[in-house]
Amino acid sequence: MNKIWESKFGFTKNPFKDNIDTDLFFRTRQHEEAIIKIKIGIEDQHALILLTGASGTGKTLISQVVMNDLDPSDYVRIFIFAYPGMSKGALIGSILDELEINCGRLVNDRLNALHEAALLYYKQGKQLVIVVDEAHFLKADALHVLRTLSNIETEQEKLITVLLIAEQSMHKRLQARSYDSLRGRITFSLNLEPLSMFDMEQYIKYRLLKCGGDTNLLNYEIYKIVHKSSNGIPREINKILYTSFIDIATRNRQLSAELIETVWDEIGAENR
Repeated sequence: MNKIWESKFGFTKNPFKDNIDTDLFFRTRQHEEAIIKIKIGIEDQHALILLTGASGTGKTLISQVVMNDLDPSDYVRIFIFAYPGMSKGALIGSILDELEINCGRLVNDRLNALHEAALLYYKQGKQLVIVVDEAHFLKADALHVLRTLSNIETEQEKLITVLLIAEQSMHKRLQARSYDSLRGRITFSLNLEPLSMFDMEQYIKYRLLKCGGDTNLLNYEIYKIVHKSSNGIPREINKILYTSFIDIATRNRQLSAELIETVWDEIGAENR
């Protein structure tokens, strides 16, 4: 059922909802390049791949698109969401939980169980792919255990591919000498930049079109202020436009650059 504000603009659903909806995923050149390289890395059985970007640039959505495209008959796919201070024991435990494997609490026992599971999948013609989202939250020992996972292999092939999703600060962290060995195992290191003005306009129009809306709802001045206010971050773009359209629907106001500025000032005040 459409909400009142959605019906007012002819939307079949909310085009600015902040959730992982692959149907609303707009592929810019950099997003398409990231998807292609990640797929290549997985297909060629690379051990570690790193995708970084500012919060809200679409990193998790890209990982979801990639994982959805992997044939489950060829890949065992799991997602791990790291939390602040996540240790190596907690990381390996979470992976085993997702694989529904029970073993002891010792890290070595858990690593051995994971090794055996990866080898079993390999014998079944499958590759284990692990996405670790919010990887910047991992403790040092958890990052170092990833190096151990990268060593799980046969004589010819790696048995596990780990895709790390992290904020841009991860690059600086990995420059420490203690991470030299881990950094050397990362074959693809990709970074998502905020949307340009052109890409942002296409992003908004794509979402409006996919949700049944009129792509001419916004004029050039509105696009300019949305881009300036959001810094080209998709999550902020969605937040600004969602709040603006709600304001228009409930207070009978007109969509304008001035309204966008007012909305952004209010959102910014709430976040301060």
